[in-house]
Amino acid sequence: MNNTLIEIVYDDREHAETLLEQLSLRTDLCLVRKRLKLGDYQINNWLIERKTLPDLVISLCDGRLFSQVARLSACDHNTALLIEGSSRDIASYDITREALIGALCSISIKFNMPILRSLSQAESAKILYFVAKQLHSRETELKLNGRKPKRKKNRQLFILQSLPQVGPKLAKRLLSHFDNIEAIFTAPAAELRKVEGIGQEKAQKIRDVLTS
Repeated sequence: MNNTLIEIVYDDREHAETLLEQLSLRTDLCLVRKRLKLGDYQINNWLIERKTLPDLVISLCDGRLFSQVARLSACDHNTALLIEGSSRDIASYDITREALIGALCSISIKFNMPILRSLSQAESAKILYFVAKQLHSRETELKLNGRKPKRKKNRQLFILQSLPQVGPKLAKRLLSHFDNIEAIFTAPAAELRKVEGIGQEKAQKIRDVLTS
């Protein structure tokens, strides 16, 4: 295989025929079909979750959206959310524009996850191509300049600081005590109270946010 080709891995369960066909026409790309544990596309150290606008609304309404986003944010890769479709696609859905905007703000601010928008599979293909080209150029620059990408621990600490009354110092103590984000998110209140700076009231507030 030509070493100059930019690799895009896509999940073997992804149903986006037009998108994949458009990407396959790019002579500087190499598409790899693979089972991904998280995300729908992997480009270098980035995972990209693709959701149609109806899928996004359904997962928001049934409570799955933020748990999915939390798992993505806690993984070792950088992550982004690609939302595909227009407002016409959800005209018949029982959801307000304010609720949708609030969810997108939470994803981008609380979870530090970039949100990419497209109107169709063809446009999504263009976005993935542009992302692949830019990441390829950045990786080449990083290698030349000897710089390292942001560490995983910093991303984990950022996520923890979105919890009630959790600042930078407490986030570090939580991560030191539990070792990983998943253990913190699933810990009962009694276990949270073992961390210095977390009393009964604060532990309950954290549990309420994670389970509500």
